Amino acid sequence: MSGGTGTGAGRASRRRAPTSLDVARLAGVSQSTVSYVLTGARPISDATRRRVEEAIEQLGYHPNSGARTLRSRRSGVIGLMVPKAHGNDGPLMEFVGAVAREARRFGYDILLVTAQEGARGIDRVVRTGICEALILMELGKHDERIAPVVDSGLPFVTLGRPDAVPQGSMVDLDFELLGSMVVDRAEAEGCERLLLFGAMDGRRERNEIARFLDGVEVRARDSALEVLHERGRAAEAAERAALLTPDGSRTALFGLTGAPSDLFAYASTGALTDPRRLFIALTAEDLLAISPLLAAVPRVDPRRTEISELAVRELVRLLDGDGAAPRVQLVAPRWLEEGATRADELL
Repeated sequence: MSGGTGTGAGRASRRRAPTSLDVARLAGVSQSTVSYVLTGARPISDATRRRVEEAIEQLGYHPNSGARTLRSRRSGVIGLMVPKAHGNDGPLMEFVGAVAREARRFGYDILLVTAQEGARGIDRVVRTGICEALILMELGKHDERIAPVVDSGLPFVTLGRPDAVPQGSMVDLDFELLGSMVVDRAEAEGCERLLLFGAMDGRRERNEIARFLDGVEVRARDSALEVLHERGRAAEAAERAALLTPDGSRTALFGLTGAPSDLFAYASTGALTDPRRLFIALTAEDLLAISPLLAAVPRVDPRRTEISELAVRELVRLLDGDGAAPRVQLVAPRWLEEGATRADELL
């Protein structure tokens, strides 16, 4: 009996190629650490690197070797990992809807996977063999989902730009350019200060926030504009009043997240419609619900539809092109004309 069991185990072992998770377990490190050793995305100590390399050699691990059969299958399904909703799911559904429409245009269906599942969700989707490619939304700077995605060998595109994503394409808004545009607009409108609300300075771990603030700070160095950060929630009236105390100068306000609670809190002070304030809006559907006067404020179009469609087309390119190289594509934000309607924005 023992001999028969051993032979069966040997056959199972030969059928199953080692994965980066196997390497991680043998080396006593996380799966992300294995990915960092392989890609050089983050500094790793010599001792840890040696353990990982020894585990790789012992197991005979080769990145993507376990997914070669998956890549040869054509299921017609693209996995879309969506982030957790944060109260205002309008922008999220705009991305999802645009991805689904564009995917159908190329003959693909979409399978939604929630970000709460993390790396385990990626592993589950890959094991089923249902998806032949993946799109990941809202990536962190060092995202745990990257290692299993790379290990899967499936073509993938990220909506967002982490610090390093080997073997996959990236499509995102050019947030550095957005920061520069906001500073330029504030200056052009005669503002002496720019107030960034939404506690962005304390949320630099979000890659889009970090990139936006980099753009603001680089452009502000060549500007006389003073950049202020609201440290707490917009509902903290004392801080808000101190930052917006009239002194004869003009203040521009901008919030990258566009959270409804922040917008309504500022609206309660009259700051959004006060001529001494320049409110610059990242396109949000709830602006007119706050005040009809906000139809005329400067608005930035984040081009969600175009970014979503571009991500699908990039994934199709990777699927159809044998050996097609991944690439990074940044979409420039643009100003919307005053009084533009939602229908205008979608044209």
